[in-house]
Amino acid sequence: MKKILLLLLVMGATLFADLNWAEDYESGLEQAKKEKKIVMLMFTLTNCHVCETMKENVYTQKKVMDYVKKYFVPIELNLDIDDKEGYAVYGTPTFYFLTSDGKQIGDMKVGGSTVDGFMRKLKEVRAAK
Repeated sequence: MKKILLLLLVMGATLFADLNWAEDYESGLEQAKKEKKIVMLMFTLTNCHVCETMKENVYTQKKVMDYVKKYFVPIELNLDIDDKEGYAVYGTPTFYFLTSDGKQIGDMKVGGSTVDGFMRKLKEVRAAK
């Protein structure tokens, strides 16, 4: 049973990694400028159940991965380790969407979402850009 759980965790981490998350805030902004994409900034905590659910059930879906890869540079900042970079975070996950020069697009989003709900938010942000 432990081997199966370990395998599932490794597979989940591999799928999550497929989004090519930026290594840090500055490199993510730089990548967004270079690629002319929107920044998807996600704040998490190590033991955030909702964050893990999003990673396992939303980010792993092909339509979400394809859309994010095409239009966004995702950055994950773990509040147990990383600085908030001056953003207000009231719960996790908290999402900010930014232009490549760091200007906020639309409203921040706090909390988890379904695949369809998250896709609506991503499309809304892209349209507002």
